[in-house]
Amino acid sequence: MNYDVAGFVLALAAAARSFAPDVWFLVRRLLGAGVRIGADALIEHRSPSVQPPSRSAQPPSGPSPTKVSLDEGGRR
Repeated sequence: MNYDVAGFVLALAAAARSFAPDVWFLVRRLLGAGVRIGADALIEHRSPSVQPPSRSAQPPSGPSPTKVSLDEGGRR
């Protein structure tokens, strides 16, 4: 290997080692910004998939069919 090529490779390695943290910082910042922008866009354009219950609907009266009290013979 030529001395010029070896010096160039060492210079590139030193530059990559010194600038890598800055590059990773910028990549993380850009990815975070992209995620925030994408989430905002999804929130703005979402359509309600489930309609909220109307106020006139009343809950069923009486005991729940799945819950049995201890007085009715239910055991824990």
